[in-house]
Amino acid sequence: MNIIFLGGPGSGKSTLGKRLAEELGWEWISGGAILRESKEPGVQEKLATAQLFDDQMVSNLIFSRLETAENAIIDGYPRTANQVDILMSRGIKIDYMIEVDVPKAEVEKRIALRGREQDSPEIFEERWKIYQDNRDKIIAPLLGSGVGFLVLDGVGTPEEVYERALSMMKNEVIKKGA
Repeated sequence: MNIIFLGGPGSGKSTLGKRLAEELGWEWISGGAILRESKEPGVQEKLATAQLFDDQMVSNLIFSRLETAENAIIDGYPRTANQVDILMSRGIKIDYMIEVDVPKAEVEKRIALRGREQDSPEIFEERWKIYQDNRDKIIAPLLGSGVGFLVLDGVGTPEEVYERALSMMKNEVIKKGA
């Protein structure tokens, strides 16, 4: 079973995805984490300025991890319509998309507390705009191909949001996918 976690920057999708994967014994596959670990020239500079990466390169990194995963939470991929096309052309089955929904004002507070270099207000605005501009272009074709779509309320303490996410995974995703 493959689940895509979507959400704007600072929505908590990575924290949730990683923790849920550990709890459920699933693979956590994060495009951002894979890129942050990369030693390839120019990767860190692109991350620091919120630039998008080549769709095929990112897709190949994700697919190499998906090949060995029985159950996976895919975090932050796909991010563009082209990545959706690449994903669908590979015939990889996606069972659900879960969007972690957090209002922009709440995300801005979280970002300020995170303290990552790429979280300056200017870079946050660019990353937020990129997500908003691409959101529907990502969701619509996957919905059209039969992928389930759930929205998770991402507001609250980390523990409250995690408990809602775990309940959603157990009661909506895993139970229906079994």
